[in-house]
Amino acid sequence: MKNDGVIRKKNPVIRYAGIFRKKISLWEAVALIVSGTIGAGILGMPYAIAQLGLIPGFFLIIFLGLLMMGLNLLLADVAIRTGDRFQLVGFAKKYLGAWGEYTMMIMFYTILFGALVVYVIGVGSALSALFGGSSFVWSLVFYFFASLSVVTGLRTVKIVELVLMVCILVVVVGIFFWSAPSFSLDNMLYVQVPAFFVPYGIILFAFHGTNAVPEAYGLLKHARYDFRRAICYAAIINCIVYCMFVFSVVAVTGVATTEIATVGLGTALGKGMLVAGNIFAVLAMATSFLLIALSFKDSLCWDYNMPKVLALVCVLMPPLVMFVLGMRGFVTVLSVVGGVAVSVEMLLILLIYLRARNKKGMKNEDFSVRYGYMLVCTLLLVLFVGALKTIIDIF
Repeated sequence: MKNDGVIRKKNPVIRYAGIFRKKISLWEAVALIVSGTIGAGILGMPYAIAQLGLIPGFFLIIFLGLLMMGLNLLLADVAIRTGDRFQLVGFAKKYLGAWGEYTMMIMFYTILFGALVVYVIGVGSALSALFGGSSFVWSLVFYFFASLSVVTGLRTVKIVELVLMVCILVVVVGIFFWSAPSFSLDNMLYVQVPAFFVPYGIILFAFHGTNAVPEAYGLLKHARYDFRRAICYAAIINCIVYCMFVFSVVAVTGVATTEIATVGLGTALGKGMLVAGNIFAVLAMATSFLLIALSFKDSLCWDYNMPKVLALVCVLMPPLVMFVLGMRGFVTVLSVVGGVAVSVEMLLILLIYLRARNKKGMKNEDFSVRYGYMLVCTLLLVLFVGALKTIIDIF
């Protein structure tokens, strides 16, 4: 007799029920990871790189992008060898126990709250650049309508992820060629070495998409080779997109690059770019706000059996309170969330990997990442130094 109907209350497993289709192809999985990674971070990255310079900035983007790819591959190994659908909190509970679960939960939800605040700030600034008026008022207007959509359960039109990825590439390529006649050699070559760690947190935030990895595994569970390839292809696409967009902006505006890149670029290149760039920024951030808020609410309802109304309050009220109380620095929020919360989350993922690899019954040859321990040591060093530097800069 099958046990499918048996409810086990002892040691419940935290599972993640995704909002995507049950089966997807390789390139749809790539699109899922790309669209789950590219968000507000791309708009703040040019400002951060402009403080340092394009040449060392590209080095940081590629270096941290490859390290993030390595981290995602380590997480992929854990997902495959565990053989079940977990989100990050679930992996932490399984391999690190209660302390890991609660620490990961705090970091994971801090990142989501930080992202929601960033989108409120960013959309307000972009709408202000488009229509004039106070960015604070526009942020509140956006928050009202976005929250209403979340409360009523209105989901954004489900554009196929593959189409969305292609649109992102087309927009970035279009901005590059539109900006090309205004590129300045001086803006391309200057370097300010003391600002080397300034872009760290923003770049990490921009590459943060670890929550999309378990989702992709659930959809490619029976195509493990495609699952790993999807992670690698997505990392390459992300690096290309970020480098092209950063170059398109900084090569034009240089040290005058604004915190939200499309605002300053539009000012430099005229009304056409101002309108096109900021519409792109608004749509990208608004869609991300809705998807994150809806997924966050569903996670609280599904994972912790929280009533829907309470879940909505927990998701929507903290970002509004933080914004109204003065958290309005777009790049500051990106840097703090990326430099501290994302770094700690990634450190926990490394601990999960080490615990899984040393778990009885799992052999080292079962894990596909070569030189896994060397990669872990490199990531530990980079994450620790970056998080420490961010904390020192804050205080």
